Amino acid sequence: MPLLTLVVEQYVQWRFGIVAAIGFVLVAIGLKAENATCASIGSILVVLPAIPAGA
Repeated sequence: MPLLTLVVEQYVQWRFGIVAAIGFVLVAIGLKAENATCASIGSILVVLPAIPAGA
């Protein structure tokens, strides 16, 4: 499982940048700690780079 997490995190960082990678880490930490606030902020950070600027 750690290898899968590393691969997904590297792909997210390559595709969407460091902000999405930080968001992915926050989601993982939030889910592990059962902290909805941390997971929610991480989810927002993962989605923001995928939204076009003109939308």
